[in-house]
Amino acid sequence: MTEKERLKSLIDNPKQPNVSEWVYEVEAFLEETNEPNEEAWILIDKIKLHGAALNHCENLVALLRQLYKRKYDKVSIPPIAKRNQIFVAMMFSPETDVAYENAYKPVIQSLNYVAMRIDEKQFNGSIIGEITAEITDSVALIADLTGNRGGVYYEAGIARGLQLCNHPITLILTCQRSFFDSEKVHFDVSGDNIILYDSADDLSQKLSMRLKAVLGKENVT
Repeated sequence: MTEKERLKSLIDNPKQPNVSEWVYEVEAFLEETNEPNEEAWILIDKIKLHGAALNHCENLVALLRQLYKRKYDKVSIPPIAKRNQIFVAMMFSPETDVAYENAYKPVIQSLNYVAMRIDEKQFNGSIIGEITAEITDSVALIADLTGNRGGVYYEAGIARGLQLCNHPITLILTCQRSFFDSEKVHFDVSGDNIILYDSADDLSQKLSMRLKAVLGKENVT
């Protein structure tokens, strides 16, 4: 029986085959797996003295459930396959295309990364699935909030979720200064360190500095 299976059995079969044997099994498991938990040891001592009286067994099971969740109920993030890719999420329009072609793409390429914008890729099947896969395979996601497009916020949200699961993706938010001043971005991200830019040249300078800092490319010229 694996360590995971042993812990699951102790949780699913409390007081079995009897309280005394069960509590000694719990004690042995915690010692063998080097799980220091002062509250658990106190409960174990109380169960040894008083058996199943009061709620000591139930409280110990609750601690074991917490231990199981911490050790085994973890979201598994697939490894990044394209370590040289940066995903760009933005509104598709002639105005933002200028920023992409004259700032985002050349800056990303100058740092030896590949720029990925989903409309440039040929694929079959679900676009949502493709977007999620490409973001997961990227070292960074740049979300240009100009236009307040729902799709851009959705893609930034995917990156945020990956970060919560310990994925190493970096999220960078940008926005045209004129749009930010007149229309505003959504409240949830308004306090973030957004790169505000006035032109493609301004964006190139600021984006290059941010990428070098967050991706460890300080020495790239």
